[in-house]
Amino acid sequence: MQLPKTSKQKVRELMNHWVTETVVAALIIVSVALVMIEATLKPSHPWFTAVVRSNQVITAIFVIELSLRFYGERRKRNFFRKYWYDIIAVMPLFRAARFLRIFRLLRLFRVGVIAIRRLARISKLFRVVRIEYVIVALITVTVILMGALSLEQLEPAVGSLERSLWFAAMTVIAGEPVGYEATTRLGRLVTVTLMLGGLTVFAVITGTVSAVMVDTFRKLRISNMSIEDLNDHVVVCGWNQAGPLVLRELLNEDRRFEHIVVVSERDDLDELPVIQAHPSRVLTVQGDYTRLSVLREVGLDRAGYSLLLADDSIEGRSPQDRDARTVLAAMLIEKVNDHIYTTVQLLNRDNESSLREIGVEEIIVSDEYVGNIMATVTKNRGIVSMLDELLTSKYGHQFFKNPVPPELAGMAVGEAMVRLKEDYDATLLGVDTHPERTRAEQADLKASHETIEVNPPKDLVLEDHHHLFVAAPRPLDTRT
Repeated sequence: MQLPKTSKQKVRELMNHWVTETVVAALIIVSVALVMIEATLKPSHPWFTAVVRSNQVITAIFVIELSLRFYGERRKRNFFRKYWYDIIAVMPLFRAARFLRIFRLLRLFRVGVIAIRRLARISKLFRVVRIEYVIVALITVTVILMGALSLEQLEPAVGSLERSLWFAAMTVIAGEPVGYEATTRLGRLVTVTLMLGGLTVFAVITGTVSAVMVDTFRKLRISNMSIEDLNDHVVVCGWNQAGPLVLRELLNEDRRFEHIVVVSERDDLDELPVIQAHPSRVLTVQGDYTRLSVLREVGLDRAGYSLLLADDSIEGRSPQDRDARTVLAAMLIEKVNDHIYTTVQLLNRDNESSLREIGVEEIIVSDEYVGNIMATVTKNRGIVSMLDELLTSKYGHQFFKNPVPPELAGMAVGEAMVRLKEDYDATLLGVDTHPERTRAEQADLKASHETIEVNPPKDLVLEDHHHLFVAAPRPLDTRT
């Protein structure tokens, strides 16, 4: 049963609602405009009183807003940390601190943050706008406006707000006074502040642009490969610590797995050495592979293979959630391309039957395999060195599954083993007597396993449609 919301929770939700934030942003912009207008008007101007009163009303609204935020804040210390500049900005409500109205410009930073956050949620188009650029622009505009208003108040000789704006802008850009020289002590202090602000802004711009460019060039990989041009490629969905090993093994098979597309919600895959070393063979796509649109984007309907890793890209997902996403993605993959060869990594075997029913060819429960290997190694000392060689394509022998060579068709296993060793330097491990299984047969685990003869009897006759499991230095279609 859900508990009723407290008044503080309701206030907090109201103040964080997008409508409230939009209204506050609009009022900030209006308030800044009124401050600028007020600075250009003389007290005798007929609009001066209306502008001042309007500004006071808006400032009073800001006081009410901050009071509500203070009431709804769980930790009052966080309120002062997040809204200290807003508190300074409303101080000009009191006549004794009227000069501090220039600090109302500090709220422009909040406008920028609200705008970027909301626009990014509305459309992907605005996500290309880097928040660093927005912050730099806001710092520059705020420094110039605050400097211009200060000079207009402190330096009567400057003449007008337009001239003080020009002087402030040129001082920030040039790093020295341009067009005017302050005569008062406070005016000189503002000029020095503008110069320091210009140097700071220049350093921030330089550092920001450099960081963004370095990050962009680091992620940039020259490739003549486009997803639209791919056929019979490999689609790897999800990512975990096994991902780099999977890619290395597939990339060692030049002929079979020429192109690989990796789909993951992570944004740093391009920085992995295994991916950077093969820019013409590996493409990465950032996205949620449980969405049909993302799978179509990576050309799944033309792919020949799909691998689903138990994804750990997002922290906090339980093993059940990771397996659930894997099963959902497998269903979508088989729906888009029912001829694709799919290999799935599971964390719990309870989901295996569901995957078999939809036509997934290979299912690996990683923890079970690790446990079985550790137990086997413990019972058979020294076997781990043999597994290291057979399970990697970097060196030595490895496992292969191949059709029966034509010259061995009709031959008994006992005789064929000798020919395999002489012609291919291969050792026969097993025979799949029915490799082309239907979906119904694939779903029947017992029937599927019964078609594979491990260490087959010597009188078993090999037929054309059989497939052989061998340990060899190369596939059986290449003789020694």
